[in-house]
Amino acid sequence: MLPVITGTLARLLYNIRLWIQPELRTPFTIICDEAHLCLQTKEDADGVQKQALYNFERIAKEGRKYGVSILAVSQHPADVSKTILSQCNNFIVLRLANEQDKGIIKNVLPDSLKSAIEFLLLLDVGEALVVGDAILLPSKLLLDKPADSHRPVSATKDFWNEWDTHCPNNTAIADAVNALRKQCR
Repeated sequence: MLPVITGTLARLLYNIRLWIQPELRTPFTIICDEAHLCLQTKEDADGVQKQALYNFERIAKEGRKYGVSILAVSQHPADVSKTILSQCNNFIVLRLANEQDKGIIKNVLPDSLKSAIEFLLLLDVGEALVVGDAILLPSKLLLDKPADSHRPVSATKDFWNEWDTHCPNNTAIADAVNALRKQCR
């Protein structure tokens, strides 16, 4: 369902922008977090997903003149449509160890910046390599950590310590199974 809904919504937003008088358009960006789920490569897509992907690829190729852009966010750039990645002018790349992912980023960069990819494995948590039209030279940035109230719950669990100190909560497990069955929290 995800590709169908996101692709239809993207096409609707794009078509509305297309029909607005040019002087009344305000630009906006469609942010696709976990882009590898809705902007996947054509080889991995079925018929319905290909139609949704076509909508996003059209926006990537033609959207700038109508004030529509895509911000693709993914930890797996090798699984994101090459057509969409090739239309990107700027990249904020965090540590990548997978050779296939590094190869994809390397292929969409200009020849003069390809050597910057070798630094990706050396980046620490919170560091990013920024390359593209928005910055004169490829630069390494240290990203600010979000405030505690906005910090995502995305840290890797400390398995070794938690196995020794935490016992399974059978009530929490039963509640989770019931929520899964009811499809609500």
